[in-house]
Amino acid sequence: MFPSGFEAPRVLKNIIIYILFAFLFILSLAKIPLISAQTGQQGFVLVALYFWQVFRPSLFPYILVFAVGLLYDLTAGGMVGLNTLCFLVMAIVVRGQRRFLLGQSWQVVWAGYCVAVIGVVGFQGLVFALQSWTIPELWAVGINIGVSCLLYPLFLPVLMLINRQLSH
Repeated sequence: MFPSGFEAPRVLKNIIIYILFAFLFILSLAKIPLISAQTGQQGFVLVALYFWQVFRPSLFPYILVFAVGLLYDLTAGGMVGLNTLCFLVMAIVVRGQRRFLLGQSWQVVWAGYCVAVIGVVGFQGLVFALQSWTIPELWAVGINIGVSCLLYPLFLPVLMLINRQLSH
């Protein structure tokens, strides 16, 4: 009935990962009180992309990261290609640091996530400044970084549980 080597539970676990990712993607687009596009909304997507680039990069190959970024750009509005580029660069850099991050405590991995968020938000702010010839409000940039960084430990237990289940 199933092809050789097919393992139904593993496929179901992978599907759960993509469903959770879709949920986080939708959260990043939803109107949430106290979290707006300027204050960390894309952090939901960044949490999942970062986590899976560290722990299971095969589940999110670069072509899928590109597609997610493009879909995010088209649905969230703004400059098409900006999030695509940011997500891809983040994925490439995180995969490059994967061996180091795998051997670290969750706090160090979280700090790496915060560095990634600072890079993404900083680059987006720079592009915005160059495009509009205005300096972004630093309080909004700071809140965006702060909220995005605080999202990681909120979702970490669920992501770690799923990751552990994939190992069994």
